[in-house]
Amino acid sequence: MDSKYKPVSALLEDAKALKLEGNQLYQSKNFPRAKRKYHIALIQIRAISSRDTVGRSMSFFGNSVEDGLKYDEPVEFKEKVETIEAECLKNLAMVFIAEQNWTKGYEYSKKALEFNEEDDKSTYRYAICSLRLGLFEECEFALNRLITRYPESKLYKQLRRELVLKCKEQSVVSKRMYQNMFSSA
Repeated sequence: MDSKYKPVSALLEDAKALKLEGNQLYQSKNFPRAKRKYHIALIQIRAISSRDTVGRSMSFFGNSVEDGLKYDEPVEFKEKVETIEAECLKNLAMVFIAEQNWTKGYEYSKKALEFNEEDDKSTYRYAICSLRLGLFEECEFALNRLITRYPESKLYKQLRRELVLKCKEQSVVSKRMYQNMFSSA
């Protein structure tokens, strides 16, 4: 049956099943197929969302936007839809990180954070990708959030050390570049 004719509850169940299949494929390191399952799950979610407007607040990045909430389904259903969508986005970020595609990992972790700015996994993935892309201020922002909540975390402290090291390296490169600019003049 075409997704536009399925009831939204069936689409939601399909999306859940696809997400779980994607999780299994990720665990077996079949990243291309895992990505495909997560993307298809997102298509199912969008088929639900396209039938009406699903509102969400985006305040992690400072832009507090509240879309219009017109939804025929109960609020609990809307929350389930958003939870699965956020999990698929978060899992896609995880796959892209495993493939060392930092740009896509950054993009998907940022989208996942739009659903839940307090999500630690999305925040951590956002921090990793920001660091690898040289977006040091964004990495520091995300790490500060994590370390504030988990001051004893060795994982977050290790990423902080990497950030400090990368910042120092960048500073040395910048100094050399400026020295070369002015010494050759």
